[in-house]
Amino acid sequence: MAELALAIAPLCLSAIKGIDVARKKLKILRNRDKEVKRLRKKFKLQTEVFLDECQLLLQEFLDPEEAESLVGSATHSGWHSPQLDEQIKIYLGRKYGSFQETISDIRDHIACLSDSLNTTEGHGGQEVKLKTSERTKEAIDVMLNKSKYDASIEGFKEANQDLKRLRKTAANLKKCQLKACTKRSRPLPSSYHKVTQHSKSFYDALRTFWSCLQSQHTSHDVRLLLDSRHDGSLRVIVRYRTQTVYEARDGLLDLLVQSQTLRLVHISMPAAPGNPALGAQIEEERPAKTRRVRFSDDCAASVTTAKSEPNTTTSCSSNQAQLNSNTATSLNLCSSGDLCTQLCSQAHSTACGGYLDTADNLRHHLYPVCDPKECFNSRSLGEPAPLNHIFRFPVEKSISVSQQVKLALQLVKGVLQFHSTPWLQPYWRLQDLSYFQATDGLAASMSTLHISAELTEKHKQACDAVMADANGSGMLDAQLAYGIRNLTMHSLGVALLQIGQWDPLRPDDIVELRRVADLAERDSRLGPRYQKITQQCLECDFGHGKDLTQIELQNAIYRDVVCELEGLVYTLEGKLPVADGWS
Repeated sequence: MAELALAIAPLCLSAIKGIDVARKKLKILRNRDKEVKRLRKKFKLQTEVFLDECQLLLQEFLDPEEAESLVGSATHSGWHSPQLDEQIKIYLGRKYGSFQETISDIRDHIACLSDSLNTTEGHGGQEVKLKTSERTKEAIDVMLNKSKYDASIEGFKEANQDLKRLRKTAANLKKCQLKACTKRSRPLPSSYHKVTQHSKSFYDALRTFWSCLQSQHTSHDVRLLLDSRHDGSLRVIVRYRTQTVYEARDGLLDLLVQSQTLRLVHISMPAAPGNPALGAQIEEERPAKTRRVRFSDDCAASVTTAKSEPNTTTSCSSNQAQLNSNTATSLNLCSSGDLCTQLCSQAHSTACGGYLDTADNLRHHLYPVCDPKECFNSRSLGEPAPLNHIFRFPVEKSISVSQQVKLALQLVKGVLQFHSTPWLQPYWRLQDLSYFQATDGLAASMSTLHISAELTEKHKQACDAVMADANGSGMLDAQLAYGIRNLTMHSLGVALLQIGQWDPLRPDDIVELRRVADLAERDSRLGPRYQKITQQCLECDFGHGKDLTQIELQNAIYRDVVCELEGLVYTLEGKLPVADGWS
């Protein structure tokens, strides 16, 4: 069983070397009787079938000329490439193990035939002249071992048939996966639009209502995790630094933000500092069978319906009753003069910590995350690190190929969800994202991938300036100079290229990036499908223009990038895609 641990590439190489040895032994016997000629002919036929199957497999992800060179030479350096077997594994998917066993059987059949060919090789495998008695003895040996030869070649033939069947099945499955992906790639899931709307509104709410009166808190920032839920809720970490006489330490507020749309007669929301007119902006037509209920000043913004029936449209229908109930019992954080202290005081409560109302008729309920399996405070996490620090770790020892693709998938989903929000600028780089360093490895750390923003007036002004300049003349000139169709998608393409090559590269060196991208088409650890996706993102080449605010382009990116990458992950992990699509 230890032999089965060998990867397919070294098994193929071992079989090809065995073929060369057996050929030499058969060549020495080539002038003997008809039985030897028949044996040599049958072996040659099966050898060609085996080499053809190897070449057909390699051509699926290598240049045809390179595949032919590999099969034709056992000394080709490409056989020792660490990426070769990864590419084979990606292509074969669930058939990898069976293919591996079949190649091992073929190698054994060839070795058995070679061992049973007891020929005279006196001078380095060259044919030598034999005496009559020696020729007679050799002829007798051939006849005596005829059954062994036939059994080895017959086993070789059967294994070749299995090899062909497995390769064709893998190819058919690949085609079916592509067709299935096309069928499932319907419009962008509604949860993406919810995350976009809710994250932008929540960002504005924090900018408007954030306050902290604790003198020990020297800085605050908010971190939005890229992994959002299907109901449009957000996972947010508020990180603050406490400075005392003796030490400085960081604290975390781990929050789940669930948002609901308000359909009310009137929201009497307290004016925020510096924005007294904000409360007057939130007003909507009266819906049928509702009436306003007044509360005390502490909960002036809280309203309910005359009946127990829910009168709000929530982000997730299953949470509707809970959100409506929490509205009546939780605090209106808009009126809090010290939002930071208010949230800290409820950090260990399982109840809703309060809510924030915004001018776009959204109410954001803040829930402390207390589950030890989920809460960041209960996990052994180190300091946050910029995402480009991952390249300091050796890729082969730190992260698997499927985890590498999952990381790329996280970024693509993040772009589709946050591209039109203040969380993600049009021109972004890997160092604009961060992760908390987990003790159980880099792959585990990637579950904490997030975007961050500082909760300071200086940062607010800087963010406003960047957003205002996103379509400015300077940005446009840079795009025209380098032929960049869409800056956000180009930034995504650069990130995917860096992840695929596991190299930080220089995002501003466009010429070098394009050179690396061209080379990656011929040699990439993640295979040609991944590289094609990378190229599409770099060029924003999806057949629906370059305006990322257009739903047609978003749908195309979801179809050609998200579905493709998810299909690639399923293939790598030996799973079948789910029947109801990916979202």
